[in-house]
Amino acid sequence: MKRLTLSQFGSGLTVLLMLLALVTMGFFGYQYYVEPKPEIANVFTGAAAVLAATVSALVSFRTVAIVEESQRPYPYPFIDIKSRYGLSLIKIKNAGGSAAHRIYFEWEGGIPLLHQGSGSEPEPLHFAGDEGHAISILMPGEEQATMLGVHHWVASQLRYAKPNLKGNIVFRDVKGHVCRTPFFIDISFYEWALADDTEQLKAQRAMTELPEALAKINQSLSKINASLGK
Repeated sequence: MKRLTLSQFGSGLTVLLMLLALVTMGFFGYQYYVEPKPEIANVFTGAAAVLAATVSALVSFRTVAIVEESQRPYPYPFIDIKSRYGLSLIKIKNAGGSAAHRIYFEWEGGIPLLHQGSGSEPEPLHFAGDEGHAISILMPGEEQATMLGVHHWVASQLRYAKPNLKGNIVFRDVKGHVCRTPFFIDISFYEWALADDTEQLKAQRAMTELPEALAKINQSLSKINASLGK
């Protein structure tokens, strides 16, 4: 059973009071029309004041609902092709305002074969794949990732195997309540998006290879120097 939040309970109570105020205004407005009396007018005026107060309260509870929603944890999965040179990753990022605990997937149709194993054979994606592989905690803005494989392998696997990348992501909020959020992982960017928006990753990779290249040059110079010294 879904738990009511403070804003939901307050909004429901406010709507009920609003309906009662409208009924009271309609009834006593008709009574005043039939037999104008000061006491009937006072009741009608009081009901109108209650109606105005409930409208104001409804707006306030709506604001509270927005704040409550922004403070909820919101872990969501996506495929990242830009963080690692030549590799596709699957990530879970907590885009909410509080910590999410015990995060894992409930895949629709079972765990997909989307991990590049030895010999490029597809293997089950066990990353947060069930409660036994759950991520302990994700703080707001924090993310965790694992490698799927090289870009072309993942793209071909998605094209031919057509895995069902949707289901529910299960987690616990700060109060320990179990929450389920439906998800669908978009893969359309494999057909049209650039794997690298800039040359930054390529340049960074080249920089990591620079010490090895310098070492080889140094060895070559040492051999040349030794040959000239003979």
